[in-house]
Amino acid sequence: MPVAFEQLQHIQVFSVLAPSILDILAQQATIISYVKGEILIHEGDRFPPCFHAVLAGELQAIKIAASGKETILRSLPTGQMFAAPALFGDGIAVATVKALAATQVITIPKTALMQAIQLDPNVALNILACFNQRLQEMHRTIHGLVSEQAIVRLAQFIAYSAQRYGTSATQQGEQLNAQLTYHHIARSIGITYEETVRLMGQKLNPILAYQRGGRITILDAIALDAIASGE
Repeated sequence: MPVAFEQLQHIQVFSVLAPSILDILAQQATIISYVKGEILIHEGDRFPPCFHAVLAGELQAIKIAASGKETILRSLPTGQMFAAPALFGDGIAVATVKALAATQVITIPKTALMQAIQLDPNVALNILACFNQRLQEMHRTIHGLVSEQAIVRLAQFIAYSAQRYGTSATQQGEQLNAQLTYHHIARSIGITYEETVRLMGQKLNPILAYQRGGRITILDAIALDAIASGE
């Protein structure tokens, strides 16, 4: 499928580049479509030497333990790049990546990306800024797993999801646009399903309302922020 340079403007690291640079990248770009639930790549497989980004839809990176337990590493919405090892590492996927919805992924050969970097170093700076942001997020996650109580991590995850995906006003409060099931929450913050149900039903019951399917409404944003801050 031909790629227009305007489509590349939806990719975060390309959003401020000149049309002439985007046109060079677009000429060698490819769009691949995936259906909901489809696996793009398994952990341990080798990526082709290309830049990868989500053009439309959403992906999820997960780790699968020998026991079969899944841990969600991160979600990748529209505009986000992924598969860093394909550009700067050994090319081996460090996680399994699957589509959370019908998704389009854009790929650009590494050679074309290097050509664009030579013409405009901002391409490289934008990619480095993206990696730095993810390293900071990883540091916060690891710090939380080591030092924070489960209820604090849960409150932080809800608050982060509300900020990232937005909320919609209801009579009860602010309902998260993202659907977060008990299983999803448990795999995201490193606790069991049973512990998630207990915390949501007992500790956070006056602060959050949970509906079947993962619909969460924030009833008391001030109290949620206080717990997320460790107070």
